Amino acid sequence: MLKHLHVWFAIVAALTILAATVEGGMRALKKTPPNRATLVTLIAVIATAAITAIGGVALVISGEHPKEWLHLLYAALAIGLIPFADNASNALSNNKDKGLYRLAGGVVCLLVLTRLFVTGQN
Repeated sequence: MLKHLHVWFAIVAALTILAATVEGGMRALKKTPPNRATLVTLIAVIATAAITAIGGVALVISGEHPKEWLHLLYAALAIGLIPFADNASNALSNNKDKGLYRLAGGVVCLLVLTRLFVTGQN
C-alpha cells in the first residue's frame, strides 16, 4: 500500500515539475518577469517532491528499499533542481534568461526523474 502511494505521489511530483518547466519556457518565450504562476509551481514542486521523499523514507524504514541506492541521490536532485535554477537566476536582469534558467532546470530535473523511476522499481 505504501509503495503504491509513493509511486502515485512521484507521478504527481513529475507532473508539477513538468508544469514548472513549461511555465519557465512560456516566460522565456514571452520575456515576462516571474509572476504568481512561478511561485505557485515552485511551491507545488517543493511540496509534492517533499511528500514523495517522506513516503520514500517511510518505505526504507519499513524494510522496503529501492533497486539501486542511487535512487536516494536522484531524489535529492529532483527536489532541489527547480529551486536551484530559480535562485541562480535571481541575479539576472533579463526576463528571458530567467525563464530559460527555469526551463533548463526543469528539463534536467525531468531527465533525473526518468532515472529515478528506473532505479526505484524493485
